Amino acid sequence: MNEIKKAKFFYGLMFLAGFLIILLPVGIANLYFGYVLKDSPCTLCWGQREAMIFIGVMALFIVRYGMKAKYLATLLVMTAFGLWQSLAHFGNHAGRDLDQGFGLAVFGIHTYFWAEIVFWAVVLLLGVMFFFAPKFSAFEAEQGDNSVREFCTPVRLGFVVVALIIASNVFQAFVSTGIPPYYGQGDPVRFTLDKKYIIWDDSGYKKHWSTISFLGKRDVRNPDYAFAPASEKLGVKFDNEHANAPLNIDENLQIVSKREFNIQKPLNSLSLINGEYVVSSKWEVFFADENLSVKSDFEIDPYFSATIDPIIGIVPFMDDKFMLMGSNKSYLRFAKNDKADDALQYADFVRGNDKFEGQGKGLGRGRIDTVRAKFFHIGAVATDGKYIYTATLPNNKDQKSLVISKILAKDRQLSGEFSPSANLKEGKNLGDLYITSMVHKDGVLYAMSKNHNVIVLIDLASESVVKTIAFPSEIKNARGLVINGQNLEILSYENSKNILYTLK
Repeated sequence: MNEIKKAKFFYGLMFLAGFLIILLPVGIANLYFGYVLKDSPCTLCWGQREAMIFIGVMALFIVRYGMKAKYLATLLVMTAFGLWQSLAHFGNHAGRDLDQGFGLAVFGIHTYFWAEIVFWAVVLLLGVMFFFAPKFSAFEAEQGDNSVREFCTPVRLGFVVVALIIASNVFQAFVSTGIPPYYGQGDPVRFTLDKKYIIWDDSGYKKHWSTISFLGKRDVRNPDYAFAPASEKLGVKFDNEHANAPLNIDENLQIVSKREFNIQKPLNSLSLINGEYVVSSKWEVFFADENLSVKSDFEIDPYFSATIDPIIGIVPFMDDKFMLMGSNKSYLRFAKNDKADDALQYADFVRGNDKFEGQGKGLGRGRIDTVRAKFFHIGAVATDGKYIYTATLPNNKDQKSLVISKILAKDRQLSGEFSPSANLKEGKNLGDLYITSMVHKDGVLYAMSKNHNVIVLIDLASESVVKTIAFPSEIKNARGLVINGQNLEILSYENSKNILYTLK
């Protein structure tokens, strides 16, 4: 008898939960926000509201027809779907500045995040209810041989109220959204019954079926690396003919000599810091002297703390330190120390933790947050001491843009971004370039493109391309650029060899 009482109490709680989720979040959103404040849900808002309705209805199905696995399973599936929808919606706005949300805010929290709270509350409440639930045999005993459960008048009234709220939502959805194939609006106008201002839109429906991707805007393929060519995946066709460049050529370089690094790894970047050549391959960094002989090296653990995608460049940092940058704009500030505490430095380095430091004052990992470059990988990094500059790479989503980001070295925060102005050939854009290395000198960025074998000089003051230099087509896979005295030096990975070209 005691277990049957527990079953009745459980059903009472289930009714209350199902009734309240439709009465409060769904009912208030529909009746007060919709008809009084004229709030009209966007496509994702409607999806979250529908999920709440399905959850409430399934709870009431359990109250009416008894505890059945299919009702409970449907309730959990709809909760999971609602969580996904609210997370996707919240994710669109999570990175915005203070008070830059979307739609109405209740107690300072926008409705799309309240949906997240509601769905998690469902999960929590179900867990608590089933923790104190009776034996499952008690549910059968309580219902007996009846196909439906009997309940009192107040519960029947609750069912009627739920039905009216759902009907009101159907009406509001029909007025503001329409019937299939109309899909709703991403930025809905306020609710009205005046047909002059009602918008039925199916553009979102068409757009969603044109390409299907779970990553959305982030479905960007990995860049082309020396150790992992990716031309086909990116949809970028590389050539070494400067005649195909998007800019007219102002000057041509000539090869003076060439040497070879004795490193059996495809090198992806080149820097010249304090008289040493610093080169990288994926997650390894090598320091070489003027004769290209390796004197020291290390390998980072790319997955510790801030994950670092393959290294695309190393620049000097704070006089006696260095910063290596990954293509995902995550970085490591490190230093040389022949007496490094290998136990402390174990976190950052797979190899070389007894000679290099990534932990300590002025050291460590972090991420660069950008705006225009958010959905791009970067292929090059340079510094003038005060600022760090990065350049984006074209990808399978965008092959027209080139964005230069300017980051204050002191706090590694974004200070500015621009797309350089340039005197382009007709039908061309700066996205035709594939910038794999950059060097700063006298207020100008020397940005080298492995595509079309050109170096564009970008004046930082005017944010414009002021000169274009071509280098010989003999250099097939340009990866690194340095200014060494009066000469330019270009690193190219060709035929399984790392060749350093000297040019004038």
